[in-house]
Amino acid sequence: MTALRDDALSGRKEVLLQRIARPQSLIFTIYGAYSRSLGGWMPVSALLELLREIGVEDPAVRSALSRFKRRGVLISESRDGSAGYALSESARRAFDTGDARVLERREPPSSDRWVLIAFSIPEKSRDLRYRLRSRLSRVGFAQVTGGLWIAPEGLEADARLVIESLGVSQHVDVFRSEHIAFRSMPDAVSEWWDLESIAHEYQDFFSAFTNLTEDYKSAKIQMTPLQAFIDYTRVLTAWRPLPYQDPGLPAAHLPKDWPGIQATEMFFYFYDMLGSLAQQHVIDVCSARNGQS
Repeated sequence: MTALRDDALSGRKEVLLQRIARPQSLIFTIYGAYSRSLGGWMPVSALLELLREIGVEDPAVRSALSRFKRRGVLISESRDGSAGYALSESARRAFDTGDARVLERREPPSSDRWVLIAFSIPEKSRDLRYRLRSRLSRVGFAQVTGGLWIAPEGLEADARLVIESLGVSQHVDVFRSEHIAFRSMPDAVSEWWDLESIAHEYQDFFSAFTNLTEDYKSAKIQMTPLQAFIDYTRVLTAWRPLPYQDPGLPAAHLPKDWPGIQATEMFFYFYDMLGSLAQQHVIDVCSARNGQS
């Protein structure tokens, strides 16, 4: 059984490493983490250089940028003779909202306060209904039944963003609530959320970057702006989905030895140590490349 568990962990770790090497994932991270201090716009030449430093070839970067443009995430825009891409307004708003989930230490809520989303979308708009369900799930909500979804109260802003961006507010009601009867909340929570799957994601993240953590702590790695950019961008790309998969439940409803605590400490170790250096490297590259096509 131990060998099977080790094989499963190794397999999931490999999937994680493949995911954080994808150009789209890395570009999303670069825009979310670094571009807003530059006005939300970056020259294509700088993006190509930054992604080369992480090991992604130019054609793959250009293809990914085109997909983001088609999806309305990025807008093609030239400045001072440089071709580049700017964040769309909706993408900027999503990043601004997401900072509270991804880059801030979340303390488990001290009370059982919940936000409920109740919706009824006509059958003729079932595609919209599907997208609402999918988006609510991606920000950490769980389905209670049918058109009733639940999350800790702290996810209200995420729910509002989803509802408003899809234009379905006329079909939705939002409530704040408490659970008063009849089963225990830990039992209900374990039914609504797949806690085992969330725990595995945290374990995979911790396993993937354990050696890197040890190398930094033992000073085996020289901490330059370039190295900080490479390592922090990879760590952040791996971390980004986790705070959305984890809704931030009260500690009393989580299993003992919850791996999210250990993984969170690891991420913020890198965030505190490398984040500013990585940002400076991006600023330097963009400044040097501005004015180039």
